[in-house]
Amino acid sequence: MQALVFDGPGRIRYEPQRRDPDLCAPTDAIVEVEVAGLCGSDLHPYLGREPAAAGVVPGHEVVGRVLAVGTEVAERRVGERVLVPFSTSCGRCARCAAGLTARCERGALFGYGPPDDPAAGLDGGQAERLRVPWADASLRLVPAWMDDPTALLCSDNLPTAWEAVARADPRPGRALVVVGLGAVGLCAVAVARAHQVEPVVAIDPVPDRRARAVALGADLALAPEDALAAGVLDGGAPAVVEASGSADGQRLAFRLTEPGGSCSVIAVQTDERFAFSPTEAYDRNLTLRFGRANVLVTLPLVVTALADGRLRSPAEVCVTHPDVALRDGPEAYARFAAREPGLVKVAFRP
Repeated sequence: MQALVFDGPGRIRYEPQRRDPDLCAPTDAIVEVEVAGLCGSDLHPYLGREPAAAGVVPGHEVVGRVLAVGTEVAERRVGERVLVPFSTSCGRCARCAAGLTARCERGALFGYGPPDDPAAGLDGGQAERLRVPWADASLRLVPAWMDDPTALLCSDNLPTAWEAVARADPRPGRALVVVGLGAVGLCAVAVARAHQVEPVVAIDPVPDRRARAVALGADLALAPEDALAAGVLDGGAPAVVEASGSADGQRLAFRLTEPGGSCSVIAVQTDERFAFSPTEAYDRNLTLRFGRANVLVTLPLVVTALADGRLRSPAEVCVTHPDVALRDGPEAYARFAAREPGLVKVAFRP
């Protein structure tokens, strides 16, 4: 099969003849990939911010069809159109039962190999086919009415944004700020509108991304250096979402959270220390929420909101490059890492 392969920081290789995945356990399924996303968190290993083993197929956002199932797979059927969330979940452990599916005791991230145990890596979806462990619990059916770009966002970015906004504890009639306008941040703007939050303030250094936030309903879009200007957000906001994944973004989100407010840090973090001190946090009486979203728990809320019209799909604004061939993957990574204007999300079509 065709696949992209992570070969170390700054190196993505197109492999036209990689071995097809096999069913390794009776609870596995094989999915034929129809579309796979390039996510901002894929850049952490690519840019050397996060240690990762080489030789793994990257990518953790997938829409496709079930091609084969193991003997113990009871819920999924060959031919079903499914989306693959970014991590596997067994559906059986105490964490899954508690709704912490992103931290399943047996779970693994698609497209990532631990640097200290390369054999434990789980190939991701930037390929023609994908092995999905714990298929019954991990795979979700795509509604017949949902288009591929929206389904792709539902595998990660939209549920992540939904949970990020909820964690920020937005208050009617009070501002919600989104720091970082990649796909998750833009989705957070759309989700805030679905929750009838106003005003929504969007912050990013890239003008094109600020314009996209306005198109999704942001009341104000600012460059970071303007967000702290006197009179813009006097005293800060009660609800802030940090979706940039950078130390500067985390620091800005902290500074923009008013005393007693909630700061929801949803972006993948790679720094060893917080961008603010315990003393500063203590003196502000903040609620700080960090960690992966539990996509499998949040996804039904997102799908319902899309179906009843409360949530407008941000796919047209976010998925800027919806039909990129895998052979063009190395170039797409380089352009994405360079924050090329007009490029927010790449969708690979094998």
